[in-house]
Formats: sequence, structure tokens, C-alpha cells
Amino acid sequence: MDLIPVIVFWGLLLVGMFSRGPFIFYLLFGSMAFGAFAVIPPEFTQGLSFTPPPIIALAIILIYGGGTKGLSRMLDIALRPSQCLLLFLFWIVAIWVTLFMPRIFAGAVTIIPMKLEGSTSGDPLYPTMQNISQLMYLTISIVTVFACALAFRTASTRQHLLAALCVGGAVIVLTGILDLVGLGPYLDMFRTAQYGYLTDVEIADVKRIVGLMSEASAYGSTAVAFLSAIYFFRRAIVSPWLRLYGAPCLIVLLSLFSLLSTSSAAYAGLGVFACVAAAEWFWRLLMTDQGSQAREGLVAEFWVVVLGLAAIYVLMLTYPAIFDPFLKLIDTIIFKKTASDSFEERSMWTAVSLQALWDTWGLGVGVGATRASNGFVAVFSNSGIAGGLFYYGFMLQTFLRRARPGAAVDAAMLNAVRFYMPPVFITGVLAGTSADFGIMNACIYAMAASIAWTAPAPATARPVTGRSIRHERPA
Repeated sequence: MDLIPVIVFWGLLLVGMFSRGPFIFYLLFGSMAFGAFAVIPPEFTQGLSFTPPPIIALAIILIYGGGTKGLSRMLDIALRPSQCLLLFLFWIVAIWVTLFMPRIFAGAVTIIPMKLEGSTSGDPLYPTMQNISQLMYLTISIVTVFACALAFRTASTRQHLLAALCVGGAVIVLTGILDLVGLGPYLDMFRTAQYGYLTDVEIADVKRIVGLMSEASAYGSTAVAFLSAIYFFRRAIVSPWLRLYGAPCLIVLLSLFSLLSTSSAAYAGLGVFACVAAAEWFWRLLMTDQGSQAREGLVAEFWVVVLGLAAIYVLMLTYPAIFDPFLKLIDTIIFKKTASDSFEERSMWTAVSLQALWDTWGLGVGVGATRASNGFVAVFSNSGIAGGLFYYGFMLQTFLRRARPGAAVDAAMLNAVRFYMPPVFITGVLAGTSADFGIMNACIYAMAASIAWTAPAPATARPVTGRSIRHERPA
């Protein structure tokens, strides 16, 4: 029975590869809801669980990087300073640190292993299979940026990417609905990865929605990521129906299921998203011209927020008891979070990983060597100070990219990237455990790189020579 989903997946992947069309991007984003689905039985991979997104990303790399011409174009993107050179240098540093540092500092540095098998205060650093597996995942994410930067050079492909984002958000909502109505046990046929599962858990008398993920925090974080992407990128969608109706409906539903996940990381992400969305609303109101597509929906969004707050206020006055379960939930997962064992354990992970960076003199301990509960610390402790500076330098470069003058849709996409990145960065700082930035972010980085425009250098003045001087005949 477990082989049926695996066979269906590989059949769909073959269709995507041989069709060489946009279907593979829809498959990629639709598969991100299947976070506990191992597409290769773990007994054949020595316990490693390969979920759909990295496998589909490898297929995309093969499609666009296959052959000498495709490989040379990807290499050109990787080595061009205005494109992805900083990311390429981060990759090189991460490989070097992962290959040598666990051996140079073996037994001399304390780390938190990626596989928590009874470790309470840390283990000595030694090379493990986690170094290879996590470096492989990071490599897939980085090379996906190069391949997709090549794939997204056409405007039509970029539009398919935005539509695929909406498909992925719809699948997240659908799996959440199935779990909410009590069909979660029927989804177990897709939970074939060798993870620790927390699929039937309540907190403050509220059932946590997990969808097809291994736990509620993974589901909530994925829902918030799709919510942020669809919200900020919807104004770059050309299709009127998807921009004006499909995307707004998904935004509402993803917000709801992010709340139903009852994940503290998801709630923090929602808070950050709300702040950035408010800043984006004021930017569209004050900094864009009348008639600009960026101003589309400003009035409707204002009244939706006002009416929503008014409805909550009226309910609080008339039926205050209706909010008691929600307030109890908020008190449990946020205000009492600092007193929980989970908070203390995750804080310890970050402290030990940061100390490991210090103990290696800033060189790092290698990708997959230590687990943190802070994405910023995870990147620097895994790849060292040099690797961290290269990666966050690339993030800053992505944030500052600009479109060719007159390209309104491309400018809307890059503006969306700028507002999408702060929630991703802050939620990663709050809950990130590894240096891998993931396939979804890889596609966003690639889209920004593919449409970025570098202003041509000003033409140098030609020297004046005797032949170029025109002598006017006197009148």
C-alpha cells in the first residue's frame, strides 16, 4: 500500500521531465505540502528520508543544466558578480568547512547533533553521515538557484512560477482541511519518512493541525511561508482571476490554518508578516503613483481590516467568553513558552552551536554538524564566519536588485521579493535549525536573479583628435 504513492509520484515526475514544460514547477510547489512523504523507501537509503521537493529540484537541474550548453550557462550565472557569485562562494566555503573542520576539531568541540538520540547537553564533534546528507540538501538548494535563474529568464515561466505558488498554497489548505475534519489517519499512507511524528496532539484543549507534515510547527511554518509569498507576489500576477479572486481567498485560508496549527513559530511568523504587510500597504499608498498596479486593492484591504477589527470588538463586548479558548491558547504557546522545557532545550541548542563557532576560531564545524534553534547562528556555526558573510551578502544583494526601466511586472516582482524576505529572515532567526535555506527560497532567489538588471556603464568620452575637429568656414 505504501508503494502506491511512491509509484504515482515517480510517474508524475517523469511526465514533468519529458514534457519539459511548466508542469514540473506546479509539481514542485504542490509537493511541498507532503513534508513527511519519503519518495524512496528509507530502507533502501540507510535511513535517509528523501522528500519530494529535493528530488524534483534535482530533475529541474537535470532539465535546464543538462548538456554542455546548459551547464556552461549555469556556470556563467554562478560566477557572475551581478548574479550569484556570492552564493557560489558560500557553497565553496561550506563544502571546505564540512570536509575538513569535523576532522581537524574532532573530539575538541561540543555540538548538538542533528539527530537527537539521547543528547541533553551536547556531544563531541566527529564526522557523521549528517554532514553528507545536510551538505547534499544545501547543494541541491544552491544549484537549484542557478538552474532556476536560467529557467526563469522568460516572463511566461515566471508567471507559471507565481501560479505554482498558488497551487502549493491550495494543497497546504486542502491537507489542513482533511486533518481538521478527522481524516488525518487516512493520510498516514503518505507519512513514510523516518521522522518523529506528533500528529495527534492537543494544546490548551485545541487539536493541532499538522496536514501531511510530521508535526504542527512544520505545517504552520510552511503555511506562513506560502501566505507571505502569495500575499506579496499577487500584484505581479498577470491573470486577473488569479490576482483578484484566487490569491485573496488563499491568503484568508492560509492565515486561518496558520492559526489552527497552534505553533509558536507560526504565530511569530504571522506577527512578523502582519508588520511587514502593514509597511507594504503604507508604501503602496505613499510611494507609488496614482493608477499604478501596486495601488490596486488599497481601499478594499483597508476596509477588510477595519471591519474585521470592528467585528472582533463587537464580539468581545457581547460574547467575551467566546475568546477564552483562544486567549488560553495564546497564553500557553507564547507567554508561557519561555518557562517550557522546549524553550530551554532550543535555547541550549543555540548557545552550544554559537560556542562551537567560537571554539573553532570562527571557522565553523561543518554543515549538518550541529543543530541550532536560530537560522542566523546555524548558518555561521555550520559554515563559519566567511560562509555566513557570503550567504547574507547574497541575501542583501537579492534585496537590493532592481528591474529594467519600464518593466512594470518585473519591478512588481522585485518589490515583492523585498517584502517577502524580512519575514523569512526573522522567522528563520526564531526557529531555523540548519544552514539549508530550502527549495522555495531557492526559487525566489532565482527569480530575482533572473530579472535583475545592471545599468550599463556610462560611455566614455572619445578623445578629441585633429581629424574630429570641424572647422567652420568664415562667413
